[in-house]
Amino acid sequence: MKRLLFSAGKGGVGKTTLCRNLAAAAAYGGLRVVTADLDPQATLTIWSRRRPKTVPAIPHFKVAWSEADALLDDGELEGFDALFIDTPPSIETQPAAFQALLGRADLVVVPTRATFDDAESVAPFLKHLREEQRPAVAVLNFVKPRVNVNAVKSFLLDAGELCPVEVADRTDYARAGAKGLGLVDVPGHAGLDEMQAVWSYVRGKVWGRELPKRQIAGKEKKRVPAA
Repeated sequence: MKRLLFSAGKGGVGKTTLCRNLAAAAAYGGLRVVTADLDPQATLTIWSRRRPKTVPAIPHFKVAWSEADALLDDGELEGFDALFIDTPPSIETQPAAFQALLGRADLVVVPTRATFDDAESVAPFLKHLREEQRPAVAVLNFVKPRVNVNAVKSFLLDAGELCPVEVADRTDYARAGAKGLGLVDVPGHAGLDEMQAVWSYVRGKVWGRELPKRQIAGKEKKRVPAA
């Protein structure tokens, strides 16, 4: 089983939005996905409870930091292909537990807004992950149309790896989230292709060319209009 850790050390960068949308994309891709929420605000947990039965089910765990070591136990998560872990901004309050999660993460996804203020905030974290030889990638999130972000990209590339696909600033991410959906659950939405492209990149970073045998043998789940 693979572990994807969503963390940035900064609030408001879209960790939960990216986590739930990529988890949904992975579920449509045929993976057996489970999510875990370490954030006391429990936004991912609330989203999970609202998820309709008309879309692929994604089992979920709300986990306190004192119980975070359960996420390191493959036996506790037997039968799943991928665990998506959402973390709070205040990771420095739980250094030991967070370091343990970092040590077992197959990929750390670091969302950031496309501003220098945000990039400068996450860059030290990206550099730390690179120095610790932890697999990590930054993802530009909430990118506004017709805004040149090349300078921010260059800055982030000096700190670590950057996903080549940007996530646009779409109010529909929040609207879908309020119904327990990701935009990959909405047939024909522009955000579907966008998030699938991010997932394709992330999937390649984690699995490379070798995907779980069950997924290779199976078919991608069909999308149906969500209520």
